[in-house]
Amino acid sequence: MSKPSSRIFEGLLRFHRSQISKPSSRSPPSLSSARRSYHSSNGPPPQFPSHPKTVPGGGVGRYSGPGMGLGMRFFSFKPSNFSKIDAKKVFDKPLSAASSAFSWYQEAIGLQIEAFWKRNNLVLLGIGGVLVCALLWRMMFGIASTFIGLSEGIAKYGFLALSTAIVAFAGLYIRSRFTINPDKVYRIAMRKLNTSAGILEVMGAPLSGSELRAYIMSGGGVTLKKFKPTFRSKRCFLIFPVRGSERKGLVNVEVKKKKGQYDMKLLAVDIPMASGPDQRLFLIGDEEEYKVGGGLIAELRDPVVKAMAATEEFDNLDQIEEEEDAEQALEEAEKRHREEIEKLEKSGSQ
Repeated sequence: MSKPSSRIFEGLLRFHRSQISKPSSRSPPSLSSARRSYHSSNGPPPQFPSHPKTVPGGGVGRYSGPGMGLGMRFFSFKPSNFSKIDAKKVFDKPLSAASSAFSWYQEAIGLQIEAFWKRNNLVLLGIGGVLVCALLWRMMFGIASTFIGLSEGIAKYGFLALSTAIVAFAGLYIRSRFTINPDKVYRIAMRKLNTSAGILEVMGAPLSGSELRAYIMSGGGVTLKKFKPTFRSKRCFLIFPVRGSERKGLVNVEVKKKKGQYDMKLLAVDIPMASGPDQRLFLIGDEEEYKVGGGLIAELRDPVVKAMAATEEFDNLDQIEEEEDAEQALEEAEKRHREEIEKLEKSGSQ
């Protein structure tokens, strides 16, 4: 019984060893035969390294053994950018649309607030002045009543008048700081012209102005930029005729209110010549400054020149009207004189 069993066991071991020593027999016959025919016709088979090989891009290639067929297997360890690209595509457009909508609504609200301020600025300033006056009155009355014994009626009305005067003077100061007075600009320009040797030499001293003036105001007011109130600088374009002992001229002035002070950007005099075009003399500024605002100051020139040309016509009309009034007064006086004579004659005949 032991001999047959030991023989069977030895046979199984030999069969197992023969299968291990021949692994190529497990591969498909078609693949091995095709590989042998290819190598026999194209030379010896190439030798591939069995150790891993680094592949560009962060991957590692590994050679598959002869029993597994010919090929390279790649493993990539580089992180992919598809998630980032997808996130940008997903969130870029909604975020840009939301930001544009927010900026649009912000601008619209700012314009509404600015329009409301322009319509009701006087009312709002009045309410603010009353509130400041009441607050100042209560503060002064409280401080004075703490240290000085005053009658209630005198203290109330006295401090009320004082607080009202303080608020009024403060309002006038703020208004003078941010507004432009054309009469003051005219006086500044005339003072500069009468102290300029070049102008006096050409036109003759002294220079005298005129009540005929034309001006345009631009800028000024309060605007909202990103919900922050800002004060715009105000500009004044003024033009008026001037007369010297030898020549006449037309003065062009541009003034900007800067930090409460008058900043003169342009001061020029156009002097008409007997032959040729007018001569323009610049005391402040140049030709580029004259063309600021699309030549806005030049638009004032035509009505002033027409008014200057019509001065003689107006003088003639005034003289004719005076003569007519004198004739009418003389006729009325003669009429009254005749009536008196008639009355005297009637009374004498009776």
